[in-house]
Amino acid sequence: MMTLKEFGENLEKLNAAYDELKKKYQKPEVGETITVAGITWRVLDKLEKGYLVISDGFYGEDRKFDVYCNNWECSNLREELNTDLKDKIEDELGKGALVGFERDLLSMDGQTEYGTCKDLVSLISVDEYRKYRKFLPSTDRYWWTITPDSTPCNNDSTWLRVVSPSGYVVNNYCNDGHGVRPFCIFSSSIFESEEDDD
Repeated sequence: MMTLKEFGENLEKLNAAYDELKKKYQKPEVGETITVAGITWRVLDKLEKGYLVISDGFYGEDRKFDVYCNNWECSNLREELNTDLKDKIEDELGKGALVGFERDLLSMDGQTEYGTCKDLVSLISVDEYRKYRKFLPSTDRYWWTITPDSTPCNNDSTWLRVVSPSGYVVNNYCNDGHGVRPFCIFSSSIFESEEDDD
């Protein structure tokens, strides 16, 4: 049986752990970084349902988008991010921490053949990259977007747009290895602020 003193000590430890978690997940400002699941994320926008974020650095080693396909919806990289990384984030934050969002797979030349899909973890599109470029400094590696160069109706199912180290957008073959910067929405519910407690 636990003594009153032991109970008090355990309660103090729990309160200290709770305070640390609250500090860790306080409401961030746009442009700031937060750490979740061992990854530093840059907050790009505050949306109705949560915070739009992109990894501030690269997630793991360079890898292929897919072997033969520039369609994000059926790519190997999408499968990896929406299983392995999604699980890693949810293990830390719990189910419901990631908000599903629609991805527009519009190609650079305006083809809509790939339509849209819904992700929990994704990559940024070229249009989103342009919108949030001010928060995304140049890097030392090329990195993937989800934007295909064109689609099979124009005899192109393998070329995509990537961001170069200096920040301009170029096309590259889906089977090449490039950096990966996951892009997702963290639910507002995981963040606390001191004002919420008042």
